[in-house]
Amino acid sequence: MSGLFAGLVFAATLVLVLTRPRGIGEAWWAAAGGGAVLAAGLVSLSQFGDILRTTQDALIFLVGLMALSAVAERAGFFEWVASRAARAGGGSVPRLYAFVFVAGTLVTAFLSLDSTAIVLTPVVYVMVSRLRLSPLPFMFACTYTANTASLFLPVSNLTNLLVYNTLGLGFLRFALVMLVPALLAVATNAAVFFWLFRGELSGAYEHKPASFVPENPAFFRLAAAGMAAVLAGFFVAPALGVPIGLVALIGGAVLVAVARWRGWVGLREVAGSVSWGLIVLVVGLFVVVRAVENAGLAGVLHEAYAAAGPGEGLLPILAVAAGTALGANLINNVPMTVASLGALSEAHHPALAYASLLGIDIGPNLTVVGSLATLIWLSIVRRRGMEITSREYLRVGLVSAPVILVASAVGLWVSFGLFGP
Repeated sequence: MSGLFAGLVFAATLVLVLTRPRGIGEAWWAAAGGGAVLAAGLVSLSQFGDILRTTQDALIFLVGLMALSAVAERAGFFEWVASRAARAGGGSVPRLYAFVFVAGTLVTAFLSLDSTAIVLTPVVYVMVSRLRLSPLPFMFACTYTANTASLFLPVSNLTNLLVYNTLGLGFLRFALVMLVPALLAVATNAAVFFWLFRGELSGAYEHKPASFVPENPAFFRLAAAGMAAVLAGFFVAPALGVPIGLVALIGGAVLVAVARWRGWVGLREVAGSVSWGLIVLVVGLFVVVRAVENAGLAGVLHEAYAAAGPGEGLLPILAVAAGTALGANLINNVPMTVASLGALSEAHHPALAYASLLGIDIGPNLTVVGSLATLIWLSIVRRRGMEITSREYLRVGLVSAPVILVASAVGLWVSFGLFGP
């Protein structure tokens, strides 16, 4: 009976998180599900404490990064990125599209997919609207680079951070192993989209080159320097034994403090830009997934990963990536990651962790419910007046997501051959 109850709570929580009935936010439903299994004794208090310890660095990282991104946005940094893309396009629509892909990839890789979904999407929409171009391919570029380019670094995606922290993967090692698959994934994504949207990505646009001039140059320089310093800290901190979450939090706090001292931002303004509900959502989902693991899901995943062996061959990589991609689209990629952590820890094969992240990060490109970043992106484009249906997204996903996933799997197989797992 306990297993049945855990399964029902898990299914109900996911449905409510994804559908948000009556406009009630995802965090409330996740908190309700987590509270239900805690009250029923399906997750012990000691396990709840373990969950908080497991997630603390990732959640601290998210808070610091969101504060950093809020200051950067107000300083005009993301507008500068979009203007550079427009100038680099030089009046050519295909070239402009390529630079939007580059901008989305860089923002995702170094500042996380949430920054691309939340900040870059509206900036790109304004840019293409002013240039009188079809926004559809550019909007798809934003959501796809948010997911696809999140392979590059541990800080590019919350799912990466969860696996990175749980398994103790090295920052530089992660970046080295994932470089080839990430580059192949992004390049394949761009090639597929250039073909898929070829009718809307031809020709030229009226180009009036103008240099980006920030309203407050000193504020802009501070934000750019702050982000550069935090990025450097991400690479140096692991060698010093310092958690990258602490780097992001300290960097964000210092940048906010200096900007507040200079009168450029307000604390309430920055605090309002931090998605506090995301913290509740993640912890709540962790608790619900732990209840299902206690009820037997962990055994299923253990067997699946055991069947894959060390996971260094091309076929095991494809099998694991396809499995986690399917799971991400069925239950969302964050719960899929949470459910996989215990099995991955017990398997003791880093190759399986990297292969899992291919499906967890790229798989959500298939449907709108695969990742929270995609759901955030969808709400943003709809507020802009674009109605992209789940069916339309799926049509694009069915063509592109499998090809991108296979390309990344081949890239990971090559990477293992070059650098080892």
